[in-house]
Amino acid sequence: MKVIQTLARYFPDKCGGIQVNLNDLLPKLRSHNIEIKIAAASNGSRKEYTYEYSDVEVYRYPVSPIPKTQPNHGQYPHGKFEYFANWLSNQKADIYHQHHWEVHCGLPHLRLAKELGMATVVTIHYPLPICQRTTLMFNGQQVCDGKIDVLRCSQCADTLSGNLPAAIIKTLSNLPISILCKLPLPTSAYLPVSVNEGNLGRFVRPFVVPGYVNARQQSLLEMAKFADRIIAVCDWLYKALIINGVPEEKLLLCRCGIADVKPEKLSHNKQQSQPLKVVFLGRWDIYKGVDILVRAVKDLPIAIPIELIIHGIAQDERYRKQILKLIGNDPRIRIEKQLTREELPKALASYDILAAPSQWLETGPLVVLEAHALSLPVIGSNLGGIAELVRHGIDGWLVTANDVKAWTDALQRLATDVNLLNQLRQGIKPVRTVNMQAADLAAIYSNLHH
Repeated sequence: MKVIQTLARYFPDKCGGIQVNLNDLLPKLRSHNIEIKIAAASNGSRKEYTYEYSDVEVYRYPVSPIPKTQPNHGQYPHGKFEYFANWLSNQKADIYHQHHWEVHCGLPHLRLAKELGMATVVTIHYPLPICQRTTLMFNGQQVCDGKIDVLRCSQCADTLSGNLPAAIIKTLSNLPISILCKLPLPTSAYLPVSVNEGNLGRFVRPFVVPGYVNARQQSLLEMAKFADRIIAVCDWLYKALIINGVPEEKLLLCRCGIADVKPEKLSHNKQQSQPLKVVFLGRWDIYKGVDILVRAVKDLPIAIPIELIIHGIAQDERYRKQILKLIGNDPRIRIEKQLTREELPKALASYDILAAPSQWLETGPLVVLEAHALSLPVIGSNLGGIAELVRHGIDGWLVTANDVKAWTDALQRLATDVNLLNQLRQGIKPVRTVNMQAADLAAIYSNLHH
């Protein structure tokens, strides 16, 4: 059986959890007699090229000129789409599996695969296909059910839209895509509303956001039409797709797993006198919530023994500088280098607990599985995928995401109650692996192929 995996970007480019998981998964899929090829967009490139990465052929199709990122999922094929079309039509593959839903890898790609007679699968790895704000946090504060509603979503994604009458918002939502695509600052609706975009952006936003929301809704229905199976990687995403009218018979829940980790020898159990060693691994990104964590540690009485070590991944340099300023000369908080995949097991073995203070609905994250695989409990936001993976009081501790005092109280308890930390460590169960994930995927492919 031949399967094409399609993405908006791939290694050796800078990539995230989607590509890490797929790269770990591919050798396991091959053991199920599945031949894999990867197609990934090459943003801004005018030429196509092919190479091998981890023994898999990767085809990079040109996307030129660089397209606007909104309305969202490629209602129109991007420039040089014909290169991708020619390549795909020559592959004679059985299954087409798409992992992104954006302009570089979106609706036209999926539709083409269906027209070529392939069985089609889309995995949704993030809130983007349903949320204009991209976080699924209503007004940035509370968890949203994910139902796309032009009025509610427009007012959530744009503060000025709240001043417009409902009838006007509904009228604006019917602006043709061809007009929306030509309006200035099309990315403005894609950013957090706190971003200062200048007067033009603030002026244009209320008029384009309703159309973007409507386009997102239509796009999701088109996905449901052209995909034979849609995979959600967590429970909340599955429920959000159902609530938006994706047929349940097309939907499957298939969580990501991690590559087998060889546990390092864990440091001996923490003694009362030793500081609680907390580690944060993640992007310098406001949605990853490291500011909440830093504030919580800074609010602890100086007598509480604690160390916070941050292994940040470059993303938002302005946000990183804000955090450095916030830390100041506090000796309890250290910034360390970004860890490679190979360094992760040994590094994690030297900490007591992993912190995952995300301020949005994660669909994983893989780092929680990696921590648990090394017998490291997790203190995390009581949101989304983190709340699905961490069992409060059993193998970790769940905290109200944006409540600094709640984080301070939780860290103080963990730092002073040695028995609690040991109890959480004992409660960790074996984690889901890529072997399990590959077996589930192979079964999905096999059902579609026969």
